[in-house]
Amino acid sequence: MQTPTALPAQPPPPAPTQVSRPYNPWAIVSASFAASTILGTWCLGGIIAVITGHVARSQIKRTGEAGEGLALAGLIAGYISIGLFFLFVLAYIAFFVFIFAFAATHPGASPSPSPIPVPIGQ
Repeated sequence: MQTPTALPAQPPPPAPTQVSRPYNPWAIVSASFAASTILGTWCLGGIIAVITGHVARSQIKRTGEAGEGLALAGLIAGYISIGLFFLFVLAYIAFFVFIFAFAATHPGASPSPSPIPVPIGQ
């Protein structure tokens, strides 16, 4: 009689591969323009960051791509830069209104005529 032989060892199951989701390109654009507002594009960069951030968030909800955080960061920074730009414009206007109002209500000292005319050329 033969003894039963053991079954050959089976290879271990393959390790689960992590599938990375591609980033949404509009989310990257939104974050890039939001970062550019720090470098000086102010309102223009903020407007582009807000528009592309909204486009990215709607596409991410539909497709399941990565980049939700980038899109949200672009939206937040874009709205902040737009708000700061308009605050700057309001402060600029208020400064000149204050200067002109001050000048209108506080006339400067005008030179008074001298009591004795000084002849010229004598």
